[in-house]
Amino acid sequence: MARKGFILLMFLALVNTFSSVTLAQQPAPIIDVLPLNRSSFPRNFVFGTASASYQYEGAANEGGRKPSMWDEYTHKHPERITDGSNGDVAVDQYHRYKEQNLT
Repeated sequence: MARKGFILLMFLALVNTFSSVTLAQQPAPIIDVLPLNRSSFPRNFVFGTASASYQYEGAANEGGRKPSMWDEYTHKHPERITDGSNGDVAVDQYHRYKEQNLT
């Protein structure tokens, strides 16, 4: 009798193990994502953007400009910047501002 109980217990443990493995292998459900557009936000919601002069100006040591902490950091640790670049030239807005069409 004890042997039958042990066999039944082992069988149930085995079934439980395989059912857990089967459940774990099922793919995650696909979550339906709604499209994101302007009407997804409240009417008075204000969108914003930001940038920094470091991204645009360049000319790190010209016209009285002193190096910023980012200028110093990128020169001391170029290996920490993916492409090793720095802001010495950036998009060179410091020299190219006269080329802008402001009309």
